[in-house]
Amino acid sequence: MTKHKFTARDGTSVVFREPKPSDAKLLMDFINPFVAEPMSGLTINKRVRLKEEKAWLRGWLADIKNRKGVMLLVEADGRIKGNCTVSRLVWKSSHMADAGIALSKDVRGRGIGEALMKETIELARKRMRGLEMIQLKAFDYNERALELYKKLGFVVVGRIPRANKEGKDYYDDVLMVKHL
Repeated sequence: MTKHKFTARDGTSVVFREPKPSDAKLLMDFINPFVAEPMSGLTINKRVRLKEEKAWLRGWLADIKNRKGVMLLVEADGRIKGNCTVSRLVWKSSHMADAGIALSKDVRGRGIGEALMKETIELARKRMRGLEMIQLKAFDYNERALELYKKLGFVVVGRIPRANKEGKDYYDDVLMVKHL
């Protein structure tokens, strides 16, 4: 199981680690604040209950065990502050995977997300045989995320207009891929 300390460029110390079954409550406490955050960059729009989070985590732990996915968490002061996932697609697309990342407001802009994505992608390369490409999507307004993905070697391959609606406003999805 992957677990190690990471020190951000501002001196913030966090732990990158894989999830465990007992993390459901911590993960629920991590994700729910994004619901109220305007333009969070995430598609979540309703709070999750512990029962839902436990089911989601069970699915992920099974995928990790079966080498269909990888996940790293960011932990600081006993709380989850971020996560990054890579999840293999199926059938004729099984040489590809989806990636996603989320960081709490209080740890953004410190280099944690970049390091987390690099490590998660490297873990996916090691554990998910035959993986050739990773895809992701980002809201068009999320310039910080788009720049990070470009820095990590992702390239824009398309856009889905008005794919997301927040309140009365629509935002495009920017589709990106990285060849491994």
